[in-house]
Amino acid sequence: MTYHDTIKPIIIRRSMKQQETNPDSLIENYLPADYYDSFSKELHNKNAISTDEFADIAFNQLPSWIIRLLKVRNSIVKPFGLNTNRRITDMECERNQHEIIFGMSDKHLTFYVSLWCKVSEANSQTLRITTIVKYHNRLGKLYFFVVRPFHKVIIRSLLERVEKRYKLISLEREAS
Repeated sequence: MTYHDTIKPIIIRRSMKQQETNPDSLIENYLPADYYDSFSKELHNKNAISTDEFADIAFNQLPSWIIRLLKVRNSIVKPFGLNTNRRITDMECERNQHEIIFGMSDKHLTFYVSLWCKVSEANSQTLRITTIVKYHNRLGKLYFFVVRPFHKVIIRSLLERVEKRYKLISLEREAS
């Protein structure tokens, strides 16, 4: 199995009203969008991960290479007056038992990120990160055009990292 076989992407780059999401997903409330993507990963573990654990591992325990990329991004966009001081986990919009929606609106665009996780069968769970972007102007389109390739790599990496970190956490819990 290769790296790309384990993470299933759904990527839609044009504006549309109906896009593929989970029927019980809160992210439906934020459509339509100018950009939409969704990446999922199956976890096979005795202990299911909660949405809060998913958010903590994905966004509060970033690898150093992502932190460096964000610092570069922040130094580039700060002169344009874009917000660089908030963490994604401080931008919670909505939640339910299986999902947390984070989001922020700025001059150039509005984005929403959904972290969705649900047990699919015994010892198996689906994790999904969905991103929705709505452009407000040309700067938003230009900004996301530059960011998009990094975004895809980062999201895939976060899902892989969540899987590895959560396996370690589960092993520690079983040992105690």
